[in-house]
Amino acid sequence: MATIYVAGQRPGVGSTSVVTALAIVWKQAGWRVAVIKPASLSANGDSAFYARTFASPSEASLMVADHDWAQLQKQVGGRVNALTAENDVVIVEGLPFYDDEGYPVPASPALAEHLCASVLGVVAYGRTLPADTPLKWKGAYASLLSGVVINRLTRYGHHDATTRMAPAFETAGVPVYGILPEERQLLAPTVSQVAALLDGTFYAGASAQHELVESFLIGGLITEWGGNYFGRNPRQAVIARGGRIDIQMSALNFPLSCLLLTGCEEPAQYVHQRANDLDVPLVTSPHDTPSTTALLARLDANVTIDHPDKIKRIAEMFNDAVDFQAIAEFAGLRRK
Repeated sequence: MATIYVAGQRPGVGSTSVVTALAIVWKQAGWRVAVIKPASLSANGDSAFYARTFASPSEASLMVADHDWAQLQKQVGGRVNALTAENDVVIVEGLPFYDDEGYPVPASPALAEHLCASVLGVVAYGRTLPADTPLKWKGAYASLLSGVVINRLTRYGHHDATTRMAPAFETAGVPVYGILPEERQLLAPTVSQVAALLDGTFYAGASAQHELVESFLIGGLITEWGGNYFGRNPRQAVIARGGRIDIQMSALNFPLSCLLLTGCEEPAQYVHQRANDLDVPLVTSPHDTPSTTALLARLDANVTIDHPDKIKRIAEMFNDAVDFQAIAEFAGLRRK
């Protein structure tokens, strides 16, 4: 039995995505896998997500601030040990290396050591990542550190990642098991998340509220034929002022994830009927268009990987880009 402790550079770098992908890939390889997030710096829904996706324990994560170290160590150890008997590997989403304010989280390496776990780091790609970051990882997790995965590689960052960032880790004795690109689909909210953020009301297409929105278009900026504008992107939401029925009807001629009407209490009858016929989500929002775009900037805080399409995609990406077999070998997992 092996225990893998996945630690992010900080909250929000994609540790949950890496844990999910690793669990799926190893299950597909024939290993019995358990997934758990026993402790956290703040409340989130990751434990419930793991419970639904991998039939994992349904206990909520223990909040670090609510427990002294001895109590936390004992309870986390008990939760993890309970999973070891019936599984080949237990994947623990651990505490991050740094918190949201950039301060080290000493409990993270201490907890990994207590669990005698192999540590897999998750580091978000960044041109401004401090040069001493690899040495700090090595110093904190010592011989437990298996290596790192670089996540969220930006579109034009491949050369920098492969000639500067990855070699810096390798030079410090920290293997880089793979580089995962930033993927629009994984960053996409659902229609229901968008509607909730905008205090929206569904008038049609509520059955499709769990569809993903990968791009937003503001309908009022059209200076050409609607087909050239609305027909460019899949999984898009069009934002149109409530009174612009012409733009709304034009947008409904093309595939949409959602039609958002701003500054609007109720859609026009023609628009309502057309959206109903097409089963396209039609959402009204009391906020005007500038306020709506400002609110949408907050979506990142609400977006998770908890969506079937996202789970499938991250597993595909991980399988293509990450040497999961090397991670398994470091942890002592025998090849199936």
